[in-house]
Amino acid sequence: MAREYPVKKGLKTDPDSILSAAMEAGVDGKIENSHVLLSIPGIRRIDIFTEGKKLMVETENDEKNTDPMRTVRMFNDLMEKITGYNSKERKKKFSKL
Repeated sequence: MAREYPVKKGLKTDPDSILSAAMEAGVDGKIENSHVLLSIPGIRRIDIFTEGKKLMVETENDEKNTDPMRTVRMFNDLMEKITGYNSKERKKKFSKL
C-alpha cells in the first residue's frame, strides 16, 4: 500500500528530479515506467511515483536488517531531500489528515 507524502511548493516531483534528490542524499536508484526505484540498507525497495500532484511512496522492508536506527535515519534524510519537509513536519502534516 502506497503512502502519500506532502511536497513543499516549488520542489519538482518528476522522476528525474526525485532521482537527482535521492542521489544528493547518497542513494542510488533508477527510473522505470515513471516510477523511481531506490534501495537503502534495511529497505529492500522504495518505489516513488506521482498521482497528479501527490507523491506516493511504497516500501518493502528487508527482514535481515541489523541496524534499524540507521535505516530510519537514512529514510528520513531521503524523504527530506525529496519533499522538503523533515520528519517532524511530515508527522504534523499527517496528523492533520
